[in-house]
Amino acid sequence: MTFFEELQNLFIKGVFVLLASPLWFPLVKAVWEEFNEAMADEGGVFGRPPSPRELEKIEKERQLKPEPLIHEPWSTREEQRNEARRASAAPRAKGAAAGPRRTGF
Repeated sequence: MTFFEELQNLFIKGVFVLLASPLWFPLVKAVWEEFNEAMADEGGVFGRPPSPRELEKIEKERQLKPEPLIHEPWSTREEQRNEARRASAAPRAKGAAAGPRRTGF
């Protein structure tokens, strides 16, 4: 390959990355903001360490935001079995065919 062919390939790759930016830019932005928020106590990624007043302000802002991680326990196996039994024992609608369902049309 000549120098001009390599330069042309590099240009094409750069254009492709720029055209694909609507797909990857929101993800990169969200990760950056989350990481910067996590490092706020130390001054962010590139910032200086905050003063005690700024730390208090950061803590107040954190308390106003909802917790991003929520714990919802999974139902136990016994609860799942009971739900399955209730669903199978539910009365059928009028006009429902008795017996197993046939496959196909």
